[in-house]
Amino acid sequence: MDFRPEQMLAHIRGAVGSLVSGQSVLAIGAVLVLALVVTALLPDRFGAVRSGDKTGGAAGGAAMSLPAALPGLSPFTPATPMQFGGRVTQVASIGNDVGWGQVHIWIDNGTGALQEISVAPQSYLSQIGCPSFDGARISGVGFQFDAARPNAELYAKSILVGGRTCKLRDDEGLALWMVVP
Repeated sequence: MDFRPEQMLAHIRGAVGSLVSGQSVLAIGAVLVLALVVTALLPDRFGAVRSGDKTGGAAGGAAMSLPAALPGLSPFTPATPMQFGGRVTQVASIGNDVGWGQVHIWIDNGTGALQEISVAPQSYLSQIGCPSFDGARISGVGFQFDAARPNAELYAKSILVGGRTCKLRDDEGLALWMVVP
């Protein structure tokens, strides 16, 4: 048999050409692309029966439940803001040697133990006009994110020093100097 692609293509065009126009081919292609997009946006398990699930997926249009906990992850519980206050006994900039310098202060709050407070980078403190902490009496609100250590440092949300309030973190404890405008 003599196979010539040009002849076969011409034969197919002749048979199909009278039935299908160029616009209908474009319409069929658009419908197929739309179907592909809709399918991609649907959840993976839409109506699927999971192993161990005898109900056939979500019943009555209700959402499927997620596992209570994923291995290695712990549920998020927001930190409770804590008040602090006292006289600053020491100021240090920690982490300058690795590129993320952070001012830490230690205050004498009258309990006999010094309390460490992580403040902010010196550049941010200068930018917002926060006064010097050396020997100052301060008060403020902060978060203790490491509840396992009773004497863990606080991360200051705001500090009142020299009559000026310096806002450092938001309500969740995220650093204001990291906010991109």
